[in-house]
Amino acid sequence: MPEPFDNEEDHEEEQFDDLEAENEFKKLKLALEHGMDLSKPLSDSGLPPEIEGQFLDYVQQWEDEMAKGKMILIYDLIGKPEFKKEAELDDEAISAELERLMGLLHANSLHLDTISEVADRELYRFITEELFNKETNDIKIEGMMHCYIYEEYHPNHEHDIKSRCRELIIQITDKEDNKEQEPWSLTDTVSCDGKEYTKEELSKKLLLFRDSFSSFTIHELEFTTIHIDEAITLADVIAHIHYSGVIDGSHETIDFEGECRFGLKREEEWWMIDSFEVPGVVV
Repeated sequence: MPEPFDNEEDHEEEQFDDLEAENEFKKLKLALEHGMDLSKPLSDSGLPPEIEGQFLDYVQQWEDEMAKGKMILIYDLIGKPEFKKEAELDDEAISAELERLMGLLHANSLHLDTISEVADRELYRFITEELFNKETNDIKIEGMMHCYIYEEYHPNHEHDIKSRCRELIIQITDKEDNKEQEPWSLTDTVSCDGKEYTKEELSKKLLLFRDSFSSFTIHELEFTTIHIDEAITLADVIAHIHYSGVIDGSHETIDFEGECRFGLKREEEWWMIDSFEVPGVVV
């Protein structure tokens, strides 16, 4: 007759070990059947083994369905609903119809999102004229969604350009930013105040500038001019900025205000900054 558990902690530890062993078997099964390398334990990130097991179950279901290779039009997947053309609907009706179609998409494990604001009429047109005609994997797994983003098909370049410029300003002034892995959206060679630097050189200099202040406050960042060339590969940006910084080791605050200038290039559909000038930033 097996010995009873000494205490509840022993029981919980044995359950933990059983779950980990079960997860290792699931990883081996995925590796053998689908060639997936899951040798690095997900639990390294602190993920509980029961959650890791649920995730592996989802992956197994997904890979099993993907292996079947069945494709289907999104319009067919959601049951071929009746709909009117965008031009046939007034603004009030189109908003109601858009809500209906979005509900049908969601009910069939499809999710459509936008990065920036898109008018209801344009979103309805996109769904009925473009998204409905796209193929997707004929997979339905409870809790898993097929996700689509409008801007992947119709990029909002002005929004992306503003985002890259705003991100750079935040990276320069964010004292909580991870200093070991700087996500600077810079090209390999960057011009700052008329001088050329490699991305690595400039990143280090910008960190030195940031470290000379104990804190920053951005009071205003307003974009005044955005010019994109006809080929949509180059952009020039002017913005007005007002920010302040507290000098490290003192209570002295310095105000910076004036024009920012940014030059950007589009590389593999992603806008990158290749030149900039920001008031007060000395490298």
